[in-house]
Amino acid sequence: MRTIAIIPARGGSKGVPGKNKQLIDGKPLIAYTIEAALESDLLLQVWVSSDDPAIIDIAKQYTKVLIHERDGALATDQSPVADTVKEIIKKSDCEAVMLLQPTAPIRTGKNIDEAIDLLQRSAKINSVISVVAMNDIHPARMYWKKEETLFSILPEFEQSRRQDIPPAYYRNGSIYLVRTSAFEQEHSLMIKPIVPYIMPLDWLLNIDEPRDMIIAAALIPAWKKGLLG
Repeated sequence: MRTIAIIPARGGSKGVPGKNKQLIDGKPLIAYTIEAALESDLLLQVWVSSDDPAIIDIAKQYTKVLIHERDGALATDQSPVADTVKEIIKKSDCEAVMLLQPTAPIRTGKNIDEAIDLLQRSAKINSVISVVAMNDIHPARMYWKKEETLFSILPEFEQSRRQDIPPAYYRNGSIYLVRTSAFEQEHSLMIKPIVPYIMPLDWLLNIDEPRDMIIAAALIPAWKKGLLG
């Protein structure tokens, strides 16, 4: 299956300014995602899309990476990433496209290839999304707040033991994979039927806020040393 990867990396960010180029354990954040993509045996192309010259310069250090210089209109907080994907797939003869967010940096080339393999196994599947299984942090332990009162999200399991609750899975932001034909019809990366690619909970890292960078500074070195999952 001819599959390309797109790494979207805007220069701007309200939560953590310049996060995609900030150094974590000696590397720019985006480098972890680029290197994982280049480890893949199944990706046909790896694209980095950015409006930031500094990020583009980082990407250009990897000779096999293709550059998409993103127009400013596609790089605002309100810009759907699907619009950027649409532009890039026009340049590639691909059957599937994978979005690899640099803000979810803990993944390997093997993870990428296993997700592609899941999509290849059945023509009935349109998307593969990476998830982690949630244990104590589970919808059965969560509530809606209406006015001043709490209402259980899953009332039938509100008082159940953890082992008696059906497993729940959280989208970890690491891998989104979709058939190009389905994407072109629906302009989305999450098109049913969707199958999960389950990753270790210990690898969960999605950088949106300053506290996430503090967590990343500890988690990424531990992951690189094989201490997680």
